[in-house]
Amino acid sequence: MSIPVDPELSALIREVVEAKLLKAGSEEIRVAQHVAAHGLGALNPSERDVFERRVLPILSKPIREQLAIASIVQRGGYVPRKIVF
Repeated sequence: MSIPVDPELSALIREVVEAKLLKAGSEEIRVAQHVAAHGLGALNPSERDVFERRVLPILSKPIREQLAIASIVQRGGYVPRKIVF
């Protein structure tokens, strides 16, 4: 019997991975990709803990907000001044 994979969750994980919101080579990205490919039911208790504590909070935030934050961090915390027209 195969474990069902949620296509929406898989797509969201792929977006987060492509946006580099999970560190390459990390346990978080490994677990997230495992969930995307095999579903939540395929996780062992340790992996499920990683998913719930360290991956799920990233997946639950709007991706646009996270991309903006990542961009600010990559610029060393610099936030451009708002220009009013």
